[in-house]
Amino acid sequence: MGALTEAVVFFKDDSVAKEMFFSEFEAVLDDVVGITDFAGDEVQAAFVQIEDSLKILGAVFFTISFDTRGRVTGNWNIPLRHLLDHASYGPDLGAGPIKVACRSACPVAWYRRQLWDPDMASGGTFQRMIAAAERNRLGIISDRDSRGAPQSGIADFFKSSVSVDSARASATPAATEAPGTPTALSSVNQPLSNSNLGPVFNRRYRAKLVASRSAEKLNLLTQAEAFQRKLDQLGEELTAQLRERESVIKAQKEHLADLNVRFKELESRFASQKRLVAQKSEEIDALMERGGRDHKQQVAVLRAEHAENLERQLKEQAVELSEPLRDRERELYLRAKEIVDLRRELSVLREQNRGLMLNSDNQLLQAMSEKGVVFVAYHPGVEHLVISQDEMPNYLNDPLAYVASRCEVPDGQYHEWLAHYRLPICRHRDGNGQYCGEPIPKIMRPRLFRPGESDRCHEHSDSLR
Repeated sequence: MGALTEAVVFFKDDSVAKEMFFSEFEAVLDDVVGITDFAGDEVQAAFVQIEDSLKILGAVFFTISFDTRGRVTGNWNIPLRHLLDHASYGPDLGAGPIKVACRSACPVAWYRRQLWDPDMASGGTFQRMIAAAERNRLGIISDRDSRGAPQSGIADFFKSSVSVDSARASATPAATEAPGTPTALSSVNQPLSNSNLGPVFNRRYRAKLVASRSAEKLNLLTQAEAFQRKLDQLGEELTAQLRERESVIKAQKEHLADLNVRFKELESRFASQKRLVAQKSEEIDALMERGGRDHKQQVAVLRAEHAENLERQLKEQAVELSEPLRDRERELYLRAKEIVDLRRELSVLREQNRGLMLNSDNQLLQAMSEKGVVFVAYHPGVEHLVISQDEMPNYLNDPLAYVASRCEVPDGQYHEWLAHYRLPICRHRDGNGQYCGEPIPKIMRPRLFRPGESDRCHEHSDSLR
């Protein structure tokens, strides 16, 4: 094997957009220069090793993001050489099976989300990489021209193959007629006397077999990863639709309950008013029957007195209630002002705390980050979590809230899912407050967990419907 050249290939719109040596890419990572062509984009790239015959020996498919100035965003740190050294084998691109590290075949689990899967179809990612290597825009010094022109005639390997085929063709009738005759045995054994034919053929056959198996295995892994992502996406969409439907149903039920309460109140008031009107009508009818005009005057006086008493009582009640109402409004105003002051003070304290944390630990974290130290934490639901230097204070302040935000779920839902993940049982409570306790299937992702349904057994989930 000749000298190896390490390079980085960038893809955009399913084609090779840019190529550079790995030393140039390290300058981009060190913020010495930027790539304005990819400003504000997240680009798919591949770290490749190319031998002097322009054949690719290994590839690591990773993603990288750039800001509006074309500089690498965040603390991007992927050990490309380490991943390639421990990668599994993939297809044969002309120099035997190459080593491939991608999302579906990642040797280090916590870098899996920062990789991507190549297109294994004909004319896909590998074919574009082969074409880019053949174009040799990087100017790699190739040894193709120094190998010399091929000799005329047929190579020794193919001559041996031709002699074997002709010998087998001539030996077939003889073997058919008399398999045990000396003529058949000599005609068969004569081409097999070449000691170089068997090992050369076996080595090439085994190399092609290994390449074919590696390519097929990588293809199956990428297809499985694509199907799993599609399944997760469909599951999340279905969960979102179900959550939206449940929220609408809940709102409609609450509105219906409010309407029922209001209807009952109005019905009760209507019944009381109806009874009062009937009572007054009976009294008026009785007075009209007893007394004629005097009684009518008495009824008018009673009505006026009743109206006056009612108005007086309403005014007294308004006066009695206005003072407590003003006191309550004053108290609410003072309480709201106190809350605003406390929130302002809390914000100032948080900023001071964050400043103290950053000033005290920033040099240590910066030194560790420059040394290549990666802060990795394991939490259920996100597996290995790579934490950047800027996000370390938020993680230390509230790890579960940070993990819930990375899982894109509320804190309460993550806590409920975490209890279900640690002990997957039915959490339906009976009249005595006891759990059902029936074992149920475990939901592995927080976004697919639906409280009140995913933590219920079949019997109690049916009862909820």
